[in-house]
Amino acid sequence: MSQPKIAVITYNVPHRKTQDVLNGLKAKGYETVKVFALPFVQRENPFQPIYQHRPSKAINIAIDVFCNHFGYEFDLTSEEIISNQLSEYNADYVIIAGAGLLPDELVENFKIINTHPGFLPLTRGLDSLKWAIVKGVEIGVTTHFVDTEADAGFLIEQQHIPVYENDTFHLLAQRQYETEIEMLVNSIEVIPTLSEYKSLSSNEYEATRRMPKAIEKDLLNSFEAYKQKFKE
Repeated sequence: MSQPKIAVITYNVPHRKTQDVLNGLKAKGYETVKVFALPFVQRENPFQPIYQHRPSKAINIAIDVFCNHFGYEFDLTSEEIISNQLSEYNADYVIIAGAGLLPDELVENFKIINTHPGFLPLTRGLDSLKWAIVKGVEIGVTTHFVDTEADAGFLIEQQHIPVYENDTFHLLAQRQYETEIEMLVNSIEVIPTLSEYKSLSSNEYEATRRMPKAIEKDLLNSFEAYKQKFKE
């Protein structure tokens, strides 16, 4: 069986999720992988949450060097040229490992795979884990093909994230993150088994913004209440 061609979209800086995804692809034995790195724009006043819940510390190594160590191809890109580059590469699968909003042209012309740290369309938007806890809704992970609507597109797979008696908020967040990486890598095996993809478009659930600190300051108490209600 021939190796699938996999394209990975990310940033042109060391990036934890990208490194974890590439580790997963290599562990699975995928060899025909090319990374397309978009410019990373540092905000002047980046949002600083009270509780940082996403692993962010990457190995301090340039992304092109990281790819070279894995034997993966690498190319710098931009919003203006990435569509042409992907067309030329002609990947079987295109994965987002790190990127902001992509141009509409890109998501309309390619089936791009993303993971979202929540059940779509129930928990759309930013800080989905935190909002799921505060709102008392199920915690999970969704892999999906993206489209021009934020956190929508078409369903590939969803998994429930269990909550246990001895969990802390950060233990749960780590379990969710690890599931995201695993599902994103495994999507290459899942997709060929599917015959249809459910639409995740919905007008019922509004996409959330970053959790305001006035709400976030009580997050750990909210988590303890959530745990008592939903623990397995």
